[in-house]
Amino acid sequence: MSALDGTSPTGQLEADGTGYGGRPYGLEPLLLPPAPVPYRVDGPLARRYADLLGTGPGPETGPAAGPGAPGGADCAERLFWFRWITGHQVTFLLWQELARRAAEAAEPTAPAPASADEVAAAARLVRGYSAMLLYTASCTRDVYHRVIRPSMALHHPAFSGAWARDYTPVRPLLRGRLPAAWAGRADALLGECALNETVHEGIAEKLVPGAPSLLQAAAGDGRALPRDVRAVLFDLYFLTVHAPCPPAEAAVQLLRRVRAVREDLAANGLYPAGASSRAERPAALRAEPVEEIEHTVSRLLGRLARDSVGCSGPGPPGTDPPTGPARDPSPPRPFEHPLEGSGCHGA
Repeated sequence: MSALDGTSPTGQLEADGTGYGGRPYGLEPLLLPPAPVPYRVDGPLARRYADLLGTGPGPETGPAAGPGAPGGADCAERLFWFRWITGHQVTFLLWQELARRAAEAAEPTAPAPASADEVAAAARLVRGYSAMLLYTASCTRDVYHRVIRPSMALHHPAFSGAWARDYTPVRPLLRGRLPAAWAGRADALLGECALNETVHEGIAEKLVPGAPSLLQAAAGDGRALPRDVRAVLFDLYFLTVHAPCPPAEAAVQLLRRVRAVREDLAANGLYPAGASSRAERPAALRAEPVEEIEHTVSRLLGRLARDSVGCSGPGPPGTDPPTGPARDPSPPRPFEHPLEGSGCHGA
């Protein structure tokens, strides 16, 4: 089934057509299926997102779904809060797609070895996760410590990414334990997993240099909550609910967010002008392989959208994980953001 239920939250947002979140840098709730489903769209939805699916020049109807121009003194906070929540929601969708592909590869009936295209798609998903880490952590250290970290601590003093229920199925893969069917074709995938760890550590050094995580800081403070309760608390913080969700609903939620993130990056760059974010990067985030991701986030997200809804094919240069030494970053192309933007405004 690939039709969108008009009574669902996403169906109502699509019918309303007022743009992502209904206001500049607005947020939307995310409905995730308890277990991953294949993302599928066709008909009017496929035409509406033809620019992302590679089947046409642009959206069929409706205004752009990305952020607008907020203005005002709270500009940086609104922008980085949008990135913090929306970037994590995209991550959850990528985790589910990666988990689905890994589970299919582990089935006794799965082809062995898997095709090179299938393993390359998994590598792109890991690379996409790294890109979303960089996107969500593009905030300044000041905004992180003044706005984001206190909000998590108020939600729960020991708040941790380890509580995310969709992370559990992909954790072994990210640590290099791959399905047997992917063996022999996994060099690029393993390289992406190692690079993901580098990005993770670099972001911790950027945002909380020398400081413990909330989980570490709260050690011994109260009794640990049951695992399922922690998972629900984590979901609620990121405006996420796990409930039955048809393939079209999951697919459109990914496409809406990919378009909004790409339009944000096209307007602002990964590091907005006037923000200290780029200067605060530690050496780990200045490494050439990491900067390669920084320069190609928008194109990578477009390729992931096509992969995830079954519209794949050779991607533009820079979207496939490198199989050899890292290449020099390519110059910006349409919908490929510069690292620095021209101000805090939306598309």
